[in-house]
Amino acid sequence: MKKNLSRIPMLLSLVMVLGGFSTVNQAQTVKETEIKTQQGKEPICFVQKKDGTIQHYSSLKMVTGIFTSPYLLADGNIKIKAADIKAYQDAEHYAISQKYLENGHQSKVAIDALPGFAVRIISGHISVFCKKYFNGAKAIDELFIQSGEDGKILPYSPELVLEMVKDHQDILKILNSKDNKTLTERLLAVAEIYNQQHLLTKN
Repeated sequence: MKKNLSRIPMLLSLVMVLGGFSTVNQAQTVKETEIKTQQGKEPICFVQKKDGTIQHYSSLKMVTGIFTSPYLLADGNIKIKAADIKAYQDAEHYAISQKYLENGHQSKVAIDALPGFAVRIISGHISVFCKKYFNGAKAIDELFIQSGEDGKILPYSPELVLEMVKDHQDILKILNSKDNKTLTERLLAVAEIYNQQHLLTKN
């Protein structure tokens, strides 16, 4: 009995040491998680001002209202007017002002983006943008195409696309197909295949 009692302090010390290791391990795990979380919070949202400078934010969303002109709300409290920026990237898409598009209809529709902004729906060596405008009866899509990162963003035309992909017979078949796909679906398919082929050739 005395032997057992003499071992109690030793057992208690062992429990405290092991418990200390457990606490240290838990603290270390929490710290690592915090670091990973902080590293994962790199801003994906930004606005590009007219002078080309870029401002990053943790969050960015479009706000609309009956008596309010649509605007962007950054980080929950910073109001950004459409007239003050060239382009922006929110959690869903990248959009650019119609002032930087070649021609096209002037738009005040705010559905997927700020009024007059075209949303990029596919990016690569050929990028496709879509802007919504009101034709008097409903909002419809107007498509634009950009060749390369710095190319002009031009209104879609069959001639423009044919010129871009003239050396790719497989892509030309898609353009000339008689399936039931919409123009947008067909154009996205063409851009996707062309971009993949361009990457393979580049690599």
